[in-house]
Amino acid sequence: MKKNYYLLVFVLLLSAATKAQTAWVTKNLDDKLSVKFPSEPQKLTRTGIDIYTAKGKDSVGYSASIIDYEVLAHLDSATLSSMKDTQEFADQMKTGMATTMTKYTLGDIKIGKWRTYTAYTISGTDNATKSTVSMQMVIIGTKMYTLSCIVPAKVSTKDNETFLGSIETLKK
Repeated sequence: MKKNYYLLVFVLLLSAATKAQTAWVTKNLDDKLSVKFPSEPQKLTRTGIDIYTAKGKDSVGYSASIIDYEVLAHLDSATLSSMKDTQEFADQMKTGMATTMTKYTLGDIKIGKWRTYTAYTISGTDNATKSTVSMQMVIIGTKMYTLSCIVPAKVSTKDNETFLGSIETLKK
């Protein structure tokens, strides 16, 4: 009888945890991708870049942005296609990030695949506060989609993994 009781409690707790994740808000970034945020994100457009941001109850910061290389750097998809899989291109992106993220020490940028698209991952640490940033970037056509998660020092969470793993293609 105790086994059945514990099994029932386990199943109820598991279903409660599953429901907690479904409370996240799905945000369509454009007509190609969506991402789940812990709450409704705020949208900001700065120099042609759309940025969505939200903060979790545990002070973890989440953001997603869209950069169109054709608009910002005049790179068409054919030109970008020949460059995007090279370490040189990835290192140039890291150098660009380092100029705007001056208080962070960034690790190596890694090239990989997300579905069939070129993807990059990088993480870093804020030199003063010791918070960590994790970033995942995906290039589709001329657009780069960047997901960032900033976790304050001494905060333990798996929500950053939930966020970074929530990117989905939209059905046409």
